[in-house]
Amino acid sequence: MKRQLVWAKAVWDLFRQLPERESGEIIQKLDLLVYFPQMMHCAERAGCGDIALVHAGHWLVYYKVVDETIYSRGHWPARTP
Repeated sequence: MKRQLVWAKAVWDLFRQLPERESGEIIQKLDLLVYFPQMMHCAERAGCGDIALVHAGHWLVYYKVVDETIYSRGHWPARTP
């Protein structure tokens, strides 16, 4: 079952500024995530509660699943240049 994906405004604004290659890598992961939200790593050990993350290219994408909706909560650089 496909879930709805909701972006936080600040996350969407950042995403739109990314180079096409990087945004494409994020979209590829999110396309899987809407069908399999529990397959990714939970950030519980990092003190984030029920926030999970997925590694997409040079980015860590943080998200939260509530019922049938996935909330994109933030993008963080996975590495520095």
